[in-house]
Order: sequence, then structure tokens, then C-alpha cells
Amino acid sequence: MSLAHASSIRRYPLLETVWASASLAFVSGLLDAWTFGQVGTFATVQSGNLISLGYATAEGDVDRALLAASSVLVFAAGAFACSILILGLARRGKSYSAPVLLGEVVIVTVLAVLSVTRGSEPMWIAGAVSFVAGVQGNAFHRETGMLYGNIAVTSVIQMAAGLLGRAVARRIADDGEQHLRPAGAYVAVLVAFAAGGGLGFSANAVRSGFSLILAAAVLLGLWTCAVRGRGAVDPAQNAPTP
Repeated sequence: MSLAHASSIRRYPLLETVWASASLAFVSGLLDAWTFGQVGTFATVQSGNLISLGYATAEGDVDRALLAASSVLVFAAGAFACSILILGLARRGKSYSAPVLLGEVVIVTVLAVLSVTRGSEPMWIAGAVSFVAGVQGNAFHRETGMLYGNIAVTSVIQMAAGLLGRAVARRIADDGEQHLRPAGAYVAVLVAFAAGGGLGFSANAVRSGFSLILAAAVLLGLWTCAVRGRGAVDPAQNAPTP
């Protein structure tokens, strides 16, 4: 089967496919491995940062509270900036996936170099990593038509477990929908996220910044696919979950 024919029958946009969604989750795990290992904050899991903020505030640890709060704010700034970029490109009828991925590649590569060479304080690098995470989460949040999180997977766990429950209990009440296949797609994201975290911590144990190098490499691969891909590439932004 030719690439052109395969693209024409692809049901979902390229960046909504299971492998692309899992790859983005893998990247998120790698980013978290660096920020959590270096400064104790999460690049992507902002609920964890909010809990840390509350805990540090209660303990009177101002520095830790400010670090957690800054991660949340910078993450939000990344999502905000990405929204504006997507709208600007949409107004001109252009795809946003490739530019966003290329921007991630450039920023993460620079941050990796700064980490390896110790060219900047870890807290500043962590802030920039959180910004990238906000951009990624805003741009890519659909997997095979379903809402999902490649940057915060609590909802993914909930949906995977709920779908598996519906599959097991289909004799009680069957809604006629597929459950195992979408549950499997969610599980792939969870496994990839955990794998990114584990591999990232191991890589950083060899040299600080190696997890960022791996993240940049995966993002570069996704960017290459987005540039060369035929057919739809961008995930749907506002379509309802089927």
C-alpha cells in the first residue's frame, strides 16, 4: 500500500493517532523527569505543583511555594501563547502542528545544552520546560477523536478504567459502543508517560540534561512526520468528544 493511499484512508489526523499521542506523553515524562529531579516541581502535572504550593505555604517555605507557583504560571503562559499562535495560523489557513513542534524542538534543545553545560540555574531551565509543556498540552489534546492529556494523565487513568469497566459489565447494560479499543489507546498513553519518566530519570543519572536531549529527538521525529505527512495533520481543537 502506498503512503498516499494509506494517508487517504487514515481516519484521524496524524497528531491524533495513538502512536503520536503516546509519543507526546513519552516526551512529557522525559520533561517531568528533568524538572522533578532538579528542582522538585513538575513540568506537566500542575495538580502536583498546586499541592506542593499549598503544602509549602502551610509549612512557611516561601522559596518552595514560589517555585511551585511559578511553574503553574509559566505553564499557563505557554498554553496562552500557543492559543494565540494557533488562531493566527488558522486565520491564514495554515497548519499549526509543524510550527509548534519545531518550536518545541528548538527550545528543548537549547535547554538541554544549558543543562549539560550548566549554563543556567536549574530553576530558570525548569520554568522554560514548563512553558514548553503548556504549549504542547494546548496544541495536542486529542487521541483518535477523544479528549486526553499527554501532559496530565489523571483523566486518562479515569477514562481507561471507566471504559474497561463498561466492557466488563456490558451484560448489565450495553450502550453498543466500543470500549476495549479506546481503553487500549488510553493505556498506551499511560505506559508511554511512565516510560518517559523512568527512562528520563535513568538518563539524567548519567548526565543532567540527557532526558531533554531525548525529548528533543522524539519531538524532531514528530515534526518530520508532520512536515512530510499527507492528509490531515492537526488535531481537532474544539470538536466534541464522540
